[in-house]
Amino acid sequence: MSEKQRPFFSIGVTTYDRLDLLKCAISSIVFQTFPDFEIIVGNDNPHRALSSEILNIKDARLSFVNRPTNLGELANMNDLLARSRGRYFTWLADDDMYRPGFLESVYHALNKFDFPLVVFTSYESGPEYLEQEICNFSVESKILTGKEFLQRYLSRSLKAIGCYGLFKSSYLKSIGGMEKLGNGFSPYSDNLLVIRAGLLDSVIYNHADLVFFRTHENSVSYTSPNIDVYASAQADLLSKSLIIFTSDRLKGNFHDYLFMLLDWCIKDFDSVVRRSGSVSPQQIQTYFNMIQKYVGYLAGSPFYRRAWMLFAKIALLLIRDIGLTRIRFHS
Repeated sequence: MSEKQRPFFSIGVTTYDRLDLLKCAISSIVFQTFPDFEIIVGNDNPHRALSSEILNIKDARLSFVNRPTNLGELANMNDLLARSRGRYFTWLADDDMYRPGFLESVYHALNKFDFPLVVFTSYESGPEYLEQEICNFSVESKILTGKEFLQRYLSRSLKAIGCYGLFKSSYLKSIGGMEKLGNGFSPYSDNLLVIRAGLLDSVIYNHADLVFFRTHENSVSYTSPNIDVYASAQADLLSKSLIIFTSDRLKGNFHDYLFMLLDWCIKDFDSVVRRSGSVSPQQIQTYFNMIQKYVGYLAGSPFYRRAWMLFAKIALLLIRDIGLTRIRFHS
C-alpha cells in the first residue's frame, strides 16, 4: 500500500459492553477537525456484535472486529495494532474521549518537527466530559530528547498515558505493542510504553489536555483493589525498566530514574492497599523483599537513604492504619 492510500492515523478502540460510552468515544474521533484516519473497533464481547447501525454512527472510516471469544484487553489492543493501515497508530478505550483539535494538533506538531516516532499529549481526568471550544493547540507542542522526556515523566512534571501516544506504526509494531506485566490485567504496561520512549532520539510533547480520561467505578485501572496484580506488575515493570535505565542512551541518570520509579511504585502500592482495606502479612513480606532488591541498586548513591526513608514512611502509615482498623490483616 502506498503512502497516499494509507490513512495518516489509525485509532484502535477497545470495548467490551459499554454502548453509550462507546458512542461518545467514537463520536469524539469522527468529529475531529483532522479527517485523515481510520477507526478500528475491537469488540471483546462475543455475545453482542457491534456495527455502525447498532451505534447509529455511519462513517466509511469506521470498521468493527467482533471477537468470537474474549481476548482480554492487551491481546485485543495488539490485534488492532496488527490490523492497522495508518502511518501513525494510537489506542482509545471505550470510556475515554478526544478533544476536537487532538488529531489536528498532533499532525501539525509531527509536520513541524519532521515526523519523529512518537507524540504524547497531556490529558485531563474526571467523571464527566465537559465541552470546550476548539482551540489551536499546536503552539503547545515541544520537541524533547528521549532522556529529557523520561526525566520529566518520572518526576511527574508532565503527564502522559502511554497507549494514547501516537506512534509511528512501524516502530510500535517493532517493539510488540503493549507488553503484559504481572499476573493480572497488567496495570503498568502503559507506563512501560512511556518509559521505553526514553530510548528515542526525540519525543514530541504537547502540554494541552487533549485527551479525556474518564474516572468511574467500572474502570478496572482506576478502582481495582487487587494487591497481588499490582505487586506482580510492579515487579515486571521494575525488572524491564532496569534494563532500559542502564542503556548507553540514558547513561548517567540510572540512580535518578530508578529512585523516581521506586517512589512511584511504593506510593501506588500504598494506595492499592488502602483501596483494598485488607492485606496479608505474606503480601507485605513479598512486596518488601521485591522493593529491597531494587533499592539495593541505589547503594552508594544519594538516593539510597531516601528510598529507605520513603519505604519506612509508607510502612509506618500502613502499620498505623492497621492498628486503627482502617486496614485489616487477613491470612
